[in-house]
Amino acid sequence: MVGMRSPRPSALRLVVSIFLPVAFVAGGAFAVTAPAATAPAATAAVRQVASEPVADTRLEPVATAPAPTAPAPEPAPNPADPRVIVTPRAGAGLAVYASAGAATPSHLLPASNELGSPLVLLGVQQYGGWIQVLVPTRPNDDTGWVRAQDVGTSVPVYRVEVSLAAHELKVVRMSDDAVVYTAVAGIGRADTPTPTGQFFVRDHFPTGSWSHPYGPFAFGLSGHSEVLYQFGTGDGRIAIHGTNQPSTVGGDLSNGCVRVANDVVMALIDYLALGTPVVIS
Repeated sequence: MVGMRSPRPSALRLVVSIFLPVAFVAGGAFAVTAPAATAPAATAAVRQVASEPVADTRLEPVATAPAPTAPAPEPAPNPADPRVIVTPRAGAGLAVYASAGAATPSHLLPASNELGSPLVLLGVQQYGGWIQVLVPTRPNDDTGWVRAQDVGTSVPVYRVEVSLAAHELKVVRMSDDAVVYTAVAGIGRADTPTPTGQFFVRDHFPTGSWSHPYGPFAFGLSGHSEVLYQFGTGDGRIAIHGTNQPSTVGGDLSNGCVRVANDVVMALIDYLALGTPVVIS
């Protein structure tokens, strides 16, 4: 997600490897151009967990309407996991402090980022009236503290786990650690490796085309490449995104992003809200 220009999200917030200059670069780097015409969906390299099957839209519709069912209850938070999604109150920017109780902020984060996405952070622990958050700046493990009175918090429903060794992406429900979705993932080359650590989803970015180098959709992450400090017109941010080269999914061929099949990246929209934790190991 290097050098991304600021698009506007769609009604679904279909608002990437290292992002968004004026032109897109193939190979897993995140850059942005105007949306193109939509192409047919690519074949997914995906394994859906049997306990939560996805409806096959290729089947003929059922002639009679199904009986109404009660909505599923919201998952309860896991008390053993302190992570929370943090957003500033009233759409304002946010002061971040180097330590709990500090008088002067170390960062002043704007209400929206360079893509126009609203400010969201991932809180990792709380102390008194303060919340420690991951700060989306270099280095990748940078943290700071925000005043609890300045923000709203919510419990993430899911987290993403990416295994570089297994070339696998998992979506895990936070409340009970159940794996609800798995897919094959492509990762960075040896000279542009995918960074490891704990990140979170910062952006929803629809490209408008299944044949785009990033496929139809990209999730911009808070992490940065550790070898590419400039990509196109912006910093070297990483992303989870689709691809117009489906044969590369599962390989080590990107500029640092996590690459999945196009139908997988579209399925992830239902799981990856802004602020969703992403752990790459």
